[in-house]
Amino acid sequence: MRKMIFWSTLSLALCGAFASRALGAGGGFTLVVNAQNAVSSLSASDVKRVLSGGTKVWESGAVVQLGLAPGDAGGMQYLAGAVDTTPRELLSMLQQQVFKGELRRPVVLRSSADCFAFASQTPGALCVAATGVPVPAGAKVVALR
Repeated sequence: MRKMIFWSTLSLALCGAFASRALGAGGGFTLVVNAQNAVSSLSASDVKRVLSGGTKVWESGAVVQLGLAPGDAGGMQYLAGAVDTTPRELLSMLQQQVFKGELRRPVVLRSSADCFAFASQTPGALCVAATGVPVPAGAKVVALR
């Protein structure tokens, strides 16, 4: 039941993502990791490997753990755009990888502040946050190249 609620919530976020695109909303978003993570930037192919379960462990040895904010349509759009796909295709890919055991089930976040808190507390965290939100000491922003 929890899984169904999680995926349903993410599906609702996709509807919002398409509405945001239709309204021309873009917004600035960025990738966030734990401050102890040695990564300073990620390419689109790096992000795709993480999202597909190809990268399970960061160089630091921390297990990758995604954090997604289903109500954050802009963040989902940003993440999907980073890997050249649609939010719907991204959600489908994540579901498949979780089902196959290639990816840990993403942690549900409610806001950019939650993303930063999650990244601060989780060594293997990767999430998307809005730009302009203060970055706490335990988290850091990584460039998408």
